[in-house]
Amino acid sequence: MANVSDVTESLLARTKRLLDERGELSLREIAEAIDVSHDWLKSFACGRAGNPGILRLEALHTYLVEYHAAKRFQERTEARAS
Repeated sequence: MANVSDVTESLLARTKRLLDERGELSLREIAEAIDVSHDWLKSFACGRAGNPGILRLEALHTYLVEYHAAKRFQERTEARAS
């Protein structure tokens, strides 16, 4: 039987992965949208943020999940239109 930690990503790991997969969305745009400093977000993206704090992490995760969902919706809509 698989260990739960083998099957699921931690919130921290998932958020980092979503950030890495953000495409052309800039760190500055994200920082402004979730009201964190650009320097903090840059440190987080580089793995230097240490303990990012749950409120910042949740805000970043929620923003990125919604961004990726909107991007997928737009791509599907454009594909259907063509």
